[in-house]
Parts: sequence; structure tokens; C-alpha cells
Amino acid sequence: MIYRLKKAIAINNLEKDDILLIIGSRQVGKTTLLKEIARQLSDKGEEVYEYTLEDPEFLAELNDHPENIFDYIHKPKSRIYLLIDEIQYLKNPSNFLKYIYDLYGKTIKLVVTGSSAFYIDKTFKDSLAGRKKIIELFTFCFSEFLYAKGEKKKIGPHSL
Repeated sequence: MIYRLKKAIAINNLEKDDILLIIGSRQVGKTTLLKEIARQLSDKGEEVYEYTLEDPEFLAELNDHPENIFDYIHKPKSRIYLLIDEIQYLKNPSNFLKYIYDLYGKTIKLVVTGSSAFYIDKTFKDSLAGRKKIIELFTFCFSEFLYAKGEKKKIGPHSL
């Protein structure tokens, strides 16, 4: 994976209880970042479940009722990580996220991706106040571009 400055921000927010919502336009690396988070968590021995809502059967189950997630994961007694790609495909993504957070937020850490457009869309009712951390992923910044080109020494904390 090519180094992304936002990856560090995402990793630093994994221990917090809030929903980690990674948004951005198409092809900016949201899915890649989600997979990298899953890999790092798995490498640390954490229990990680990773799904995409591009799977029509999974999408239908979650649209039917948020509790249907437990057909795919167990109800945890200790912290697990639930990573869902393309959350905007749900009929009511904010309801799903709020439901899981409010009932299981201490044991299920939600990390989800979605398009920037869905966040301002009418289907996303912002009932998640105080429940979310938003990370907006953009195309490469100049420092990331330099790093990808092999100019690793030029990127650092002062390039933020």
C-alpha cells in the first residue's frame, strides 16, 4: 500500500468508541485503507470482520434489520472490529450505524467507508452527532505523491 497521511489518523482512532467513517470520492483509496486497517488489526490478534455492501445478499439482510448482522458475526462480550465497505448502499445507513452504536458501541467498533456524496445525501440523516469521527480521504497530497515516487525523506510531520 502506498503511504497515506490519513492512515495514521484512522489507526489512532481505532481505540475510541466512536464510529470511524471514512468518506471520499471514487477511487481515492477508501477500500484499500479499510483493508490495511483490517490487516493491521488482524496482525495484532484482534477479532476483525470485514464485509462489503456490494454483496447483494448481505445488503438485503442489513436493509431488512440491523440485528441481521448477527447472522454474520457473533454478539461480542469483548471488543471486536466490524469493517463495512460502501455503507451508502444501505437504504438508511445512519439508522444502521446509530442502532449498532447505541446498542453495541462498547463491544463493536464500526469502521465504515462511504462516498462523500452519500454523507450529504438525504438518505443519510445526521443522527450520529457525538457518535462518529469522519476522515475524508482525498487524492494524493503532494507529500504522498513524493513518497510514492520514492522521495521518502521529503515526507514527515512538517509536511502535514
